Amino acid sequence: MAAQTMNSVDVFQMAGLGSSLEGRLRLAEMPRLASALAHPRGVLRYHCEGKIDEHGRPALRLQIEALLPLRCDRCGEELDLALQSQKSFFFVRTEADLAAIPIDDSPEEALLGSSHFDLQALIEDEAILQLPISPRHAVCETASEPDDAPAQTDRPHPFAPLAQLRERLSSAHPTPQRPPARAPTEARRSVRGRKPRPGSR
Repeated sequence: MAAQTMNSVDVFQMAGLGSSLEGRLRLAEMPRLASALAHPRGVLRYHCEGKIDEHGRPALRLQIEALLPLRCDRCGEELDLALQSQKSFFFVRTEADLAAIPIDDSPEEALLGSSHFDLQALIEDEAILQLPISPRHAVCETASEPDDAPAQTDRPHPFAPLAQLRERLSSAHPTPQRPPARAPTEARRSVRGRKPRPGSR
């Protein structure tokens, strides 16, 4: 199927025939994704396979792969994210059918299908969901100090005389020691606002 028809796919027919689509999308063709990148140069590869799943539902398996240029939140330099994702969906025909599906931990996600389904938007959505909240290098490169820079440990601490004066005063007038206060029994049993666990004392 040509790339220009990716936003108008009959997913029910695709599932019934068991047909597949694969190709590449330029990152610049996906403006919502591109806005989160350091630059829109590059491509995303996709593979879509229609099928009827084990429950008799029209379904789709989507695989995407890309190298996304992000911006490190720590140093501000470019960071490449190797994106690889695979997910399965099944389609319903009406909004009422979609609303009737219970929320659970099933790996398959329900979507409202149509004969003019925007498959490119789904691919873009899945790529966006894979983006980290705060992209960072494992180790950021930082500028090192010159070899002839004076060591910080050679400089006297500005509050050193004050610390010495406090030590002399403390030795002349020792502070009386107080016995440690004991926490109330109820405070030791549980944190305020939290139910004690079974067996706690």
